[in-house]
Amino acid sequence: MDKQLLFFVDEGGFDDFTPLFVNLGFNVDFEDSQRKAVKLAKKNKYQVLVAEFSYNPEFRDRVSNIESLLATLESHSPEVKIIILYDEINQPQLDQLKQRYRMDVTLTFPVDEKTIKDCISV
Repeated sequence: MDKQLLFFVDEGGFDDFTPLFVNLGFNVDFEDSQRKAVKLAKKNKYQVLVAEFSYNPEFRDRVSNIESLLATLESHSPEVKIIILYDEINQPQLDQLKQRYRMDVTLTFPVDEKTIKDCISV
């Protein structure tokens, strides 16, 4: 069975870890559109999600950009390992989201390849 990884980047500004994921043996779906990422999550079974968390106070009914994605993966890939990348300024909003959704690893920026590799390999 092929290992599938969904890499969701919202704002970016950090390294593209896709080559690392490929070297670790994953088929990688890279997406920068939340709606497209949710669509992929509905049709594929993922072993790992690496997603950038961002907060915008203008979100009306959500805390973050990844709630729909986490909810979709919860039902379609319940065994997925969830790794969240975030800016520490958004810690309070991430803590709020953690009360509703499982997250296996949360990493503050800057994130390096070794740290990501260690998180995925465990």
